[in-house]
Amino acid sequence: MDDIANIIVTIREASEDDLPEVVYLWGMLARHHVAISEDFELAWDSKRKWADYLERKFAEISTKLVVAEEEGKLVGFMLCLLSPNAPIFKERKIGVISDVYVLEELRRKGVANKMLDVALRWFKKNKVRSVQLAVAHDNLEARAVWRSLGFEPYMIYKRLDLQKLESRPKPQRTKRMVKAKKVKKGSGLRLRKIRRGPS
Repeated sequence: MDDIANIIVTIREASEDDLPEVVYLWGMLARHHVAISEDFELAWDSKRKWADYLERKFAEISTKLVVAEEEGKLVGFMLCLLSPNAPIFKERKIGVISDVYVLEELRRKGVANKMLDVALRWFKKNKVRSVQLAVAHDNLEARAVWRSLGFEPYMIYKRLDLQKLESRPKPQRTKRMVKAKKVKKGSGLRLRKIRRGPS
């Protein structure tokens, strides 16, 4: 057991019996993202689909599901995956932290850090050199937490909503400058236009 800021929390590997509670916590995570941005709007059957996904992944040896438990109740989870990297890179296999959630009342008490300790030991055991995760741009709390745990920016993903395409700012165009080159009479040379800027 881990004594975290005057509360007793057990950090352990999940069992199959934990999956329904993990799905419940994931639902809270999903609603949290919806509150951050409408871009995370959920499908009507999202919870059932994620439950099916979790059940499939849990059966794979390339998955590690870590949970935090307080007085017999799950208060957090961390879903970790081993994933093949793009074949063009020397690093063939990467670690991925797919989903993480801790109940709001237990945040900033070291719970995520303790789950990460377990996850990192598993990644190292599986010869993983680096661990990646994605965090919503507007989820400032999560960004701060991952920064404090040593994660640094690696890739920046951009998104364009085609339904809002009409309001997209127009690229500025550079005006063409045309110059006439002076040529002596009788030289047999023609005048040329010299263009400045993009054609």
